Amino acid sequence: MDQQNFYIVMTVAAGVIVISFIVQAAMFMFIYGAIKRLTGIAASVQAKAEPVLAKAGPVIDQVQSAVGTVKDSVEKISAQAKEAFDKVTIETRAVAAAVSASSQEITLLARRQAEQLSQTLDYTTSTVQRQVSELDGLLVRTQDRFEDTTKEVQATVLQPMRELSAMLVGLRRIIETLFGRHRKPIDQAYQDEELFI
Repeated sequence: MDQQNFYIVMTVAAGVIVISFIVQAAMFMFIYGAIKRLTGIAASVQAKAEPVLAKAGPVIDQVQSAVGTVKDSVEKISAQAKEAFDKVTIETRAVAAAVSASSQEITLLARRQAEQLSQTLDYTTSTVQRQVSELDGLLVRTQDRFEDTTKEVQATVLQPMRELSAMLVGLRRIIETLFGRHRKPIDQAYQDEELFI
């Protein structure tokens, strides 16, 4: 009977342990899914940002080459103007004005493109930071709930099992004492007590 009770207690304890492992596995699967979704969101944001960056690179290269071309043109025009200043004064001023307006427009366009790119990157960074913060909060709440569940299982399952085990051991001792085969005869049982009194 004693061995059988031990096996029952061990079976119940093993069942509780298996259930706790299943709960842990489910929570880890949930966390894995959340991280996988977050990774997908980050990949989509990166996919959206890469074309913008790819477009900005050629625009900047074009601006640089245009500025270089404009600079070369201005230098050539300046050299020609110095040589023939008296002959083409009016024509040189018109060409210089056109070049200046073009370079201002190109500079303004490049500045706008850079500002838009900076705003896009700032928005992307803040979104990713917010989502990471939310995920961190989710993980902390999940860990707290898991710890609370573990404490509740210990309080509601293990403590009553200990009490039941203690009661069964006490009941067994009572039955062995009352109905045991090795009862001492009354002469032997009270002999020590008579000497004491």
